Amino acid sequence: MPTILTIAFLVLLALGVPIAFSIALGSVVAIIVDGRLPLTLVPQRTIAGADAFSLLAVPMFILVGNLMNIGGVTDKIINLANALVGRFRGGLAQSSIVSAVIFSGVSGSAVSEAAALGKILVPAMKKQGYSGAFSAAVVSAACINGPIMPPSVPLIVYAVSVGVAGVTVEKMFMAGIVPSIVYSLGLILVTYMLARRNNFPVSMAVPLSRFPAILVAALPAVFMFIFIRISVSLGIATVTESAAVAVGLALLIGVAYGNLNLRNLPNIFMQSALETAIVLIIVATSAVFAWLATVSGFARIGADLILAISDNPAVVIFMIVLFLLALGTFMDGLPAMLILIPVLLPVAQQIGMDLTQFGMVLVFGLMLGLLTPPVGLLLFITGAFAGVTMGQQFRAILPYLAVGAITLTLIAFIPGLSLWLPQWLGM
Repeated sequence: MPTILTIAFLVLLALGVPIAFSIALGSVVAIIVDGRLPLTLVPQRTIAGADAFSLLAVPMFILVGNLMNIGGVTDKIINLANALVGRFRGGLAQSSIVSAVIFSGVSGSAVSEAAALGKILVPAMKKQGYSGAFSAAVVSAACINGPIMPPSVPLIVYAVSVGVAGVTVEKMFMAGIVPSIVYSLGLILVTYMLARRNNFPVSMAVPLSRFPAILVAALPAVFMFIFIRISVSLGIATVTESAAVAVGLALLIGVAYGNLNLRNLPNIFMQSALETAIVLIIVATSAVFAWLATVSGFARIGADLILAISDNPAVVIFMIVLFLLALGTFMDGLPAMLILIPVLLPVAQQIGMDLTQFGMVLVFGLMLGLLTPPVGLLLFITGAFAGVTMGQQFRAILPYLAVGAITLTLIAFIPGLSLWLPQWLGM
C-alpha cells in the first residue's frame, strides 16, 4: 500500500488535480488496489479529521482578518508603522515589515495579509521611487509572519493534527512569537542595509504632535493584537473562545470606523467561508492520507530511510531543514505539512526533539515556500500589485530568503528560541 499511495498521489498531482482531491483520490485508489480495507474508511476518517473543537478557531480568525481589512484597520496599522519607522532610510519598506508584524496578530494567514497590505503598500512604494520588484519582494517576505505569529492557522492545524499530549494550540501560539520577532528583525536589518546601499528614499518624518492621534486611530488593532496573546497565554480563554470574542470586537471596530454595514457584511462572510473551506477540506482529506500512511507502514519506512543515513540529531535536523526548503518550492505549505507529519514526527521523537519546536520548524520551513518559484503564492499576489512577474522578483527576494533560511536554522538548532516563552508561561 505505501507504494500505491505515493504513486497515486504524485500522478494526480502531476496531472494538475487540486491538492485536496489528489490526497483524497490517492487514498481511495490505494484502498481499492490493496483490497483489505473498506472504502467506508474514507468518509469516516475525513469527518474525524475535521471534527476538532480547536479547528473552530480557523474560520473565526479568517473572518477577523477580513473584517479588520474591510473595516479600515489596515490603513491605521500602516499609518502607525510609518510614524514609528518611516523617518529612517528606506522608511516605507521598513513600515511594510512593521505593518505585517501588527497585522499578523489579527489575520493568521500570509495570503490574506499580502492581499490587504500589498494593495496599499506596493503602489505607495513604487510612487516613492522603489522598484516594483523590490516593493513586491519586501511585502511578500514580511507577510510570512502571518502563519508564524499567533493567531496562526497552520499552527492550529499542526497542534490538532499531531494529537499528542503537551502539544496544544495555546503552546504553539506562544512558541511562534520569538521566532517571528527574530525573523522580522532580520528583515529590518537587511532592508536597512539595502536602503543604504541603493539610497532608498526617506519618508517625511511624522511630527510628534500627530503621533498620539495616529496611535489612537490604530489602538483597536493594537488592542486586538494584545488581547489574543494575553487571553491565551494567561489561560483566560481558549484559542477558540478568544477567536469568537475577536470576531465581535472586529465587528464593533468596523462599525465604529464607519466602513462596515449590512451591504458589505454578506460578501465578507462569503469570502471568509470560501477561505475556510479551502483550509478545512485539505485538513479533512489529509486525515485519510495520514491514517493510511501510519497503518500501512509508510510513515515508518520514511522515518527509517532518514535515520539510515545518520542517527546524529544535528545531521538529521539539518536534513529535515533542507528537505522542507526544497519541498516548499513546489508544494503548498499546508497540505505538505499534513502529509509530512506522520513521516517526520517519529523521526523528531527518536532524536529527542521537542514536538513544539519541531512544529515551528515544520511550519516555518514550509511557509518559506510561499516566497520561492514556481509555487510562490505571495510573489504572485504582490507581483500583481507591482505589475512585475515572479521571475523579475526572484533576485529581489533572495536576501529575504537568506534571512528566512537563517531563522529556520536557528529555530531548528536552538530549542529555546521557540520553547523559552511557553516554558516561562508554565505551559
